[in-house]
Amino acid sequence: MHPTLVLSTFLLTSLCSYTSIIAHAQTLVNGQIFTDGLAIIDAPAPNSPLHAGSTTQVAIDILDAVQISGDGKLDQTASIPGSDKSTRFDSLEMYLVSYPKKLNLTVSSGPGLLTQELGSTVKHWDFNVSSCIPAGSYNLTFYEGSHINGQPFFSITPLPVAVMNDHPTDACTNGTNTLQDFPQPSSPPPRSPWLDGTSIATQPLPTATGSNVAASINARFPPANLLLVVLVSLLFF
Repeated sequence: MHPTLVLSTFLLTSLCSYTSIIAHAQTLVNGQIFTDGLAIIDAPAPNSPLHAGSTTQVAIDILDAVQISGDGKLDQTASIPGSDKSTRFDSLEMYLVSYPKKLNLTVSSGPGLLTQELGSTVKHWDFNVSSCIPAGSYNLTFYEGSHINGQPFFSITPLPVAVMNDHPTDACTNGTNTLQDFPQPSSPPPRSPWLDGTSIATQPLPTATGSNVAASINARFPPANLLLVVLVSLLFF
């Protein structure tokens, strides 16, 4: 095969891979963060400061009034683990994660987040930011197991936040977990089922911090417009 064609094929493959990574991500819409699953994060906002020794409230919209399962919106029981609805939550947990700090802390695990505030479409969780958490960039990471129209999915949504702590105490011992390998395997739907891609303006969520995700993607895949320029140039040689 001609060397130019080999290089062009390689670049085109890289471009497709890069594009799929960019397209497959959580989306910021009017201040809300639409995950690739069913959950919609109302608070905190991306890059919010979390002050050690204080409480940060996490708010998650779990029942959006958008037609997805044929009845106009999700039934209230679809948020309860064990529901028999074709579109439903199976689990929803939160962790505060930093790879540079080698820290993985439980924010909420088990069914408690989904089963509280029965009758409300928004779930609130008060996260006590311990003074043992060192200052730095973290991911407030949401792990969602769900079914959408009968199909099972597992989505991971990292939300970048910054912990502010001028006087950290001893190392954290409560709620700590083994730091998982990065990237973690997941099987999300192609995009949020709430977004049709045409009716509302969207923008990508700022790059998640607390891991080497940005560096690894940029190193492996140059900007898409640069690849296009190179490909077009090669075609004329």
